[in-house]
Amino acid sequence: MNQILQFLIPFNVTRAILAINISLFLITMVISQQLMWFPPEILVHMGANYGPYTVAGEWWRMLSSVFLHAGLIHLLFNSVILYQIGTLLEVMLDRWFYITLYLTTGIWASASSLLFNYGVVSIGASGAIFGLYGFFAALLTTRLFSKTFKKQFLKSTWIFIGLNLLIGTMGPIDNAAHMGGLISGFVTGILLSPWLKVSITKRINRFQSRQLDDKKHS
Repeated sequence: MNQILQFLIPFNVTRAILAINISLFLITMVISQQLMWFPPEILVHMGANYGPYTVAGEWWRMLSSVFLHAGLIHLLFNSVILYQIGTLLEVMLDRWFYITLYLTTGIWASASSLLFNYGVVSIGASGAIFGLYGFFAALLTTRLFSKTFKKQFLKSTWIFIGLNLLIGTMGPIDNAAHMGGLISGFVTGILLSPWLKVSITKRINRFQSRQLDDKKHS
């Protein structure tokens, strides 16, 4: 996997996103002098998506909130999941498309949170992560991949989505943001799957050609 990423992508986008998340977490930790759970007022100060401020003109909060987390457990959980799905998609997609997909689904997640949870302080990468999973799930419903590949990933992907949406109903979790990210990612995957088939096939062929050249020179 590391060889694939090094060849296809000059830098690892997923790790760059994780680095931003961790950096902002450390800044928030220093400001709040907390570790496990940050006060809502500190999160709002850092750029959380909060309806009364966001719709008052601070629309940048819809994006900045995607890189903030409520505490250590929140950060660790999202980081593990983002690394798993992000690393997989990063192999398949153009770097700028991948970045745009992540940011766009994150913004849609924030918009959904504003609509259904106007007075809630909303933060976290999970909306964008659900966007990536929705996008991947959409691709798995098309003819883009082989039956073997679909069988391997389709069931586990939908189980993850369903389980985490269920967990979101049991506590102070912004399920509206999750649904916004999920739906926007799924719709994007369905609409763009014909173009992606050509793009992904080219990237795989390039990688295979590179591997053959390496074997010839070894």
